Amino acid sequence: MQVYNTLSKKIEKFTPVNEDEVKLYCCGPTVYDFVHIGNIRTFIFYDIIRRTLLGSGFKVKQVINLTDVDDKTIKNSKIRGMGLKEFTDKYTEYFFEDIDKVNIKRAEVYPRATENIEEMKAIILGLLEKGYAYTADDGIYYSVSKFKDYGKLSGAKADGGLSRIKNDEYDKENATDFALWKNWTENDGDVYWDKELPKGRPGWHIECSAMSLRYLGETLDIHSGAVDLIFPHHENEIAQSEAYNGKKFVKYWVHPEHLLVNGKKMSKSLYNFFTLRDIEKQEFDPMSFRLMIIDTHYRSKLDFSFESLRKYEKTLEDIDIALKLLEKLEKIGPADTETMDIIKNESNDFEDAIGKDFDTHSALLHFFKIIDLINAKAQKGKISLMEYDNLIETIDTMNGFIGVIKDYVVPKNLFKIAEERKSLRQSGDWKEADKKRNVIKDAGFKIIDLANSDYLIIKDRKYGR
Repeated sequence: MQVYNTLSKKIEKFTPVNEDEVKLYCCGPTVYDFVHIGNIRTFIFYDIIRRTLLGSGFKVKQVINLTDVDDKTIKNSKIRGMGLKEFTDKYTEYFFEDIDKVNIKRAEVYPRATENIEEMKAIILGLLEKGYAYTADDGIYYSVSKFKDYGKLSGAKADGGLSRIKNDEYDKENATDFALWKNWTENDGDVYWDKELPKGRPGWHIECSAMSLRYLGETLDIHSGAVDLIFPHHENEIAQSEAYNGKKFVKYWVHPEHLLVNGKKMSKSLYNFFTLRDIEKQEFDPMSFRLMIIDTHYRSKLDFSFESLRKYEKTLEDIDIALKLLEKLEKIGPADTETMDIIKNESNDFEDAIGKDFDTHSALLHFFKIIDLINAKAQKGKISLMEYDNLIETIDTMNGFIGVIKDYVVPKNLFKIAEERKSLRQSGDWKEADKKRNVIKDAGFKIIDLANSDYLIIKDRKYGR
């Protein structure tokens, strides 16, 4: 397995610190609003990392933090007239609803910043004692000039090419110093902690250092987050953690690129800011968005449009039909050597592709060759039991890596309705047959007519409507 490491700027062989378990930390959402589809792209990539590690035989402990205290959560909770916990609990629930819709596996731990304040305080006190931090009138700051390796991830300068401007709005000593602790102001309302440190709340960067240390230890195997977090957030995490622990913080840094909308970065002012709920309002299946995301390499920018999404929704339906046809095939005869070779080769090539820096785009090409093979067998109307078993196993294994097939159950009563429709069609009562089709449609499914009056019932993805 190979990984592009942002720290070294090259692809490296992945070797975990401890063979018993891979420690994976991923920067999660700030729970003050619905996450947008750019965030969802990042979260899907986290899921690909996790699935690839598991599929490659590693045991994984994944931590995704929930930022539930910062300027945005405090400001928006006050606007809504809600307490901070009540407000952030609401958007945390929406976050989990969204990741479930795109088939993201749950991490082992989702720590909340507010539940790890004591850990943050301990690090801040340690940094003060070691001389890496200092106290100012408005809070406690990290002195980046004291950390000799500052900038090793992003290339940023320790002073940013700037020096402190007298009488500026902050009390920090250097323009690139950052807040570890912010002293309480009236804008914070009842959000504060007041033991060991001045009455106040943590800065954003210290939250991840504290939670990763508590749940994963001093050195992480992989730390991931969107590319815009490289600086300053991840650079600052390195400075804090390595100064405090005296150990290498992260072995492999992995960053997915931005999602664009019609060639531009998402922005509320440009009215191109979409959430997963906006996709659903256009009657698209969220799983089509997942397929769109993994059809592009994570280190490439991806341009989103609803027109493109339509193509992926149709593709999901084609996959669904192929798998339903496979189930219907008569299992008879000996296995075909050529077919078995294709299955084996495509399976190996798939795992090779995704193991080379999570190349889901190349892996999908091999996945679709298996779907093409299923369709070819469907044309013949039969398949050997060995071929069938191998195809099922291969699809299950591939889907374990990419997660594009989400199981669903067709209610039994719909098959009864479908049979009634079949009889009506055979008797020429097309009007009543159409009514039966509509009943199936209203239940969220659609019927696909095959030869010899046979049919399939699949999920209605409502694409392009």
